[in-house]
Amino acid sequence: MNNPESKSGSWLALVLPIASLFFITLVIVVALQAVGIERIQHAIAKAGPLTPILYIAVRMSTLVISPLTSGPLQMTSGALFGLWAGLFYSLLADVLGGSVNFWIARKLGRPVVRRFVGEWGLQRIDQFYHQAGAVWSLVYARLFLTGLYDFINYAAGLSPLKYRDYLLVSTFVGIFPISITVFLGTTLTKIDDRLLIAVSMLSFLFVIPLALYPHLSRWTKRHSATSSELPPEPNRTTLQDESL
Repeated sequence: MNNPESKSGSWLALVLPIASLFFITLVIVVALQAVGIERIQHAIAKAGPLTPILYIAVRMSTLVISPLTSGPLQMTSGALFGLWAGLFYSLLADVLGGSVNFWIARKLGRPVVRRFVGEWGLQRIDQFYHQAGAVWSLVYARLFLTGLYDFINYAAGLSPLKYRDYLLVSTFVGIFPISITVFLGTTLTKIDDRLLIAVSMLSFLFVIPLALYPHLSRWTKRHSATSSELPPEPNRTTLQDESL
């Protein structure tokens, strides 16, 4: 029997990141207009490597502390650093921050993960446990569920997935969604038709995959080798040998 509260909570977990993404994107666009993109870019060039390091650190923190929204930061990197530099900094931050998530879950387990994401976040992680443990469904998540990938990083660490498989997917598959987001960020320097196009593309990138996600979830669970509903605590002795 389906629990209505569970259903509403599941929809809330999907809709909330999208709504917050759009809101923060609009705030960023207004801020860029108010300050002036040329002035900001000049200050970044003058600051040298300090600004990219700060950006990477902030971006990583939004992945480790999962309730924080990180998508708009990638778009901001496109406006501030340009396409290629923004793509490099964003990908590096995603891989490093995601790896921190993975190893927190792998080595320290659910109690420590709960401290970073809370009980609500842990429920989302449990929801993605089966998907994060299978390479091809992780590829799908990396491509299309970018707004939820912070939870998926933790779920991958709790699963038996080997770190090298996680790293390959996060790095090479991650190039595609990040490059799209950063490219859209290069269009956010003016409030005109390009902003409408960018928001429309983001709607497509988020809503369509989220609509297809329940079908992927059911398929993965049917083909999963594990039958447990919740991820077990990692066996640290075994994982030291199998995780690399």
